[in-house]
Amino acid sequence: MKSLIIIGVGGFAREVYWHAQQTGEFNSEWKIKGFLDGDIKLSEEDYSKLPEEVPLLGDIDSYQICDDDVFTCAVGMPEVRIRLIGKMLSRGADFVSIINHRSIVFPTAEIGRGVIIGLDNGIGDHVKVGDFSVINNATYLGHDVTVGKYSCIMSHVDIGGYAQIGDNVFIGSHVSIIPKSKIGDNAYIGTGSVVLKKVKAGAKVFGNPAIDIK
Repeated sequence: MKSLIIIGVGGFAREVYWHAQQTGEFNSEWKIKGFLDGDIKLSEEDYSKLPEEVPLLGDIDSYQICDDDVFTCAVGMPEVRIRLIGKMLSRGADFVSIINHRSIVFPTAEIGRGVIIGLDNGIGDHVKVGDFSVINNATYLGHDVTVGKYSCIMSHVDIGGYAQIGDNVFIGSHVSIIPKSKIGDNAYIGTGSVVLKKVKAGAKVFGNPAIDIK
């Protein structure tokens, strides 16, 4: 039996704690050991909301990895995920994917390592989701969509077939991306935007249609 450790102590970490209990692996392959603080301290209110039954194990810089530990990173922004996960990978940490059983994942889909898929998502035919990405809640990825590594897709997002999402991309809630669109690495798509064709790497876009706002 493995011991799952959730990296993060904020609101998303509490949600991932619940998602982890809604997986087929919970109590069959691993139990939840506790939370690990990241390298950014949050408010006392955040710490006070952590579930009492699961301990805070310290922070990622001081925690000593045990042989039976596995990890998930419950932090939403790609640049922070890259930093925290990188620290743990350099020390030999093993990451697992968390997929809430209320999401539908087509058997042809390819889900990478350390991915988090929340509640009521649809992951369509021949979709590819890269390592350490997040698909939050109530989002649909159409057939043949590709999502790169470390990308974070928030709730109520609709991504049309054959769309290509790069690495380290953040997509806010209630975004619509039409089929065959291409979003470059490190792009940021603001809440409620409609992507009609292409977003350049590193661009920050917002609106309907989405335009660069830098």
